Amino acid sequence: MIFGYVRTSSYQLDGCGGRTDVHDVFSLLWACVMRACGAASPTLINEAGFAGIEEEIYARWLVFEQIGDFNDNSTAKQRLLAHASHAYHALDDVLGWADIKYPNAKWKDRAGEADELVERLNAAGEFKDFGDMAGRRECPDWLYAKSHRGRISVAVFPVESMFALRRALLAYEPTSIESRSRVSILAGGLKNAIPKKILSTGLKYIRSLEEGDQVPWRGVNSSPCDMAIVAIPLESHCVFLGGQTLVAVEGDCGLRQFEAEQTKFLERRAKENAVFAADYTFQWPRKIDGTKFEELIYALLERESGVMWVRQASPTNERDGGRDFMARWVVPVGDGLLKEGSSTVEVGVPTPARALNVVVQVKALNPSVGKSKVQDIRDTVERHEANGYFLIAFPQPASSLVEHLSALAKRGIWTNWWDRAQIEARLRKHIDLAARFADLVKIEARQIK
Repeated sequence: MIFGYVRTSSYQLDGCGGRTDVHDVFSLLWACVMRACGAASPTLINEAGFAGIEEEIYARWLVFEQIGDFNDNSTAKQRLLAHASHAYHALDDVLGWADIKYPNAKWKDRAGEADELVERLNAAGEFKDFGDMAGRRECPDWLYAKSHRGRISVAVFPVESMFALRRALLAYEPTSIESRSRVSILAGGLKNAIPKKILSTGLKYIRSLEEGDQVPWRGVNSSPCDMAIVAIPLESHCVFLGGQTLVAVEGDCGLRQFEAEQTKFLERRAKENAVFAADYTFQWPRKIDGTKFEELIYALLERESGVMWVRQASPTNERDGGRDFMARWVVPVGDGLLKEGSSTVEVGVPTPARALNVVVQVKALNPSVGKSKVQDIRDTVERHEANGYFLIAFPQPASSLVEHLSALAKRGIWTNWWDRAQIEARLRKHIDLAARFADLVKIEARQIK
């Protein structure tokens, strides 16, 4: 786990009392810059103070759960440090770090600005507790309010500071797809999904503070360079930027929400393809490209029901200790797994089912894959501390190998396999993979006579 940490000292920033607003805004801005450049989509976690007041943010953790696709010659930690350094400099025009070094920060409520801010926010929605923590900070310069009950933070910046913030986020260029309850977003290689309820909440509070329609809402595909409201999703929040206003709404907007939408999409696509692609035929070359074939199997396993994750063990044809992939696979407890009368309950896994660590091997040999080509299965499973074995046997496993796998299942090792027919059945469900693997397998519609 790689994480960041935001905490300020009383000497520098406690001229006005609490520092909840500073920890809140600093961490949100840092997280937005990291998300915009594709470095990470963080989860923000509050640390409570010694007084035990839940509303106060004594410090805040940024847990970098979803990390960008970095180069192999650089560790994730080194790259994230570099991006954090960039964020510090990018935010200098927004916050003016040099000025913050002096212990003169204090709340200044200019002509009742904080009272007007609280009144508007409380009138905008169901949460009426924005006044519990509100005021204008002199350095950095912002007007701040927070609803603890609604998990909503609001900061109003000078116009020039918001322009500087948008410049710091220019790398953010989202594309999206909308479903009934969420909008799924891909930007910088990172994946998020924003519930529509969170979108409506954020827009409601921005519009309550910004007059007219000078900064309109044009959807989540807006980038910071557009003169429009921008929505930047994190794992734990969605941050909205208007002309001067930042609104952050807490809620699950991360990879898990995206994957839930992806699963629904693939299930719909599989049902459609089961009808519309039922007459498709597949033509395979005499000699299978091992690397491409493994990539195809990997893509199918990622979409297979019950597979929680799949990882490649090593490149094709490299010594891999008898495995091509490792997978975490949820299987029914009665599927040759548990003896009669035994039971198991596992957190996050539906009952009656169990999640297994499974060794996956891929073999493509003509005319069939014999037992001699797949040796020491039990030793391989034990060596990798797994409890299941899955074989891709193309075009088919020999009868001796099928008998061997069945015998292992009776001895407590979960086993299963795919042959050519089962691979093609899954390709019909996921016909969108045809273009990606056109150089491996040709897919044609069967001629109707």
